[in-house]
Amino acid sequence: MADEAKATKVLIIEDEPLIVLDLKAILKDMGCDVCGVAETAEQAMETAKREAPDLILVDIRLPGETDGIDAVKAIVAERPTPVLYVTGNWRELRSRGLPDAMAIGKPYLPSVLRRAIQTVMGQDA
Repeated sequence: MADEAKATKVLIIEDEPLIVLDLKAILKDMGCDVCGVAETAEQAMETAKREAPDLILVDIRLPGETDGIDAVKAIVAERPTPVLYVTGNWRELRSRGLPDAMAIGKPYLPSVLRRAIQTVMGQDA
């Protein structure tokens, strides 16, 4: 994921600590830089504005009134950014008008996550 100049900056939007640890380990192994972790949509929007990530990994269900889908819509409206939904609720994307959104279900295999990230980032495996 890293080119010669800089590592891909990734924002993780996830409220489950064990999933965050797993995602961080996989991203580090891929040469990515986790620029922030947000547990709520509000934290996610603030972190995205401050860090300008190259990629967002997001769960749909988050604590608070705003979910991951609405957080991502607000973030990409200000700065288009590739998004990968990592969620147990991926079917909700279709019902919310996002049938083409890239998503993988939980639980996931690390190899599936890596491949999905490469696809979202437009890179060959």
